Amino acid sequence: MELPRYAEEYFKPYRYKVLKGGRGSAKSYSVARILLTRGAQSKRRVLCAREFQNSIKESVHKLLAEQIEAIGLQKHYKVHNDRITGKNGTEFLFKGVKHNVDSIKSMAGVTDLWIEEAHTLSQRSWDVLVPTIREPGSE
Repeated sequence: MELPRYAEEYFKPYRYKVLKGGRGSAKSYSVARILLTRGAQSKRRVLCAREFQNSIKESVHKLLAEQIEAIGLQKHYKVHNDRITGKNGTEFLFKGVKHNVDSIKSMAGVTDLWIEEAHTLSQRSWDVLVPTIREPGSE
C-alpha cells in the first residue's frame, strides 16, 4: 500500500495524532488507508466525525469506499449507505458532532476517532468527544 513517507508514523500507537499540511498532501487518503488496514487486521469501531455533517455525502464515507477498492479490501468490507462494516465486526460510523452530541455521548466501544477538518471543531464538541473515546488503546 502506498503512503506518503510521513504517514508510516501513524501506524504507531499514540492517543492523539495530528496531520497538518496543505491541500493535496494526501492526509485524508492516508488516514483512510491506515484505518481500513487496521480494521481488516483486528475488530475496530471507528467514528468518523466532523463538526457539521448534514448528510453522509459530507462525510469521508465515499473516500473510504474508494480506498477499499484502491487497496484491494473489497472482500473484507461491505459498504452500506450509512456505514461500512468488516467481516470481523469492524464498523465505520459517520456523525456530525454539533447536531448529534447526545448520541455521541452514549456511543460505546469506539476504538478510533477520525475528525476530518478538526480545526473547525468547537470546544463543546471536544469536551464531548474526548471522554467518549475511552476504550483501552483507543486513538
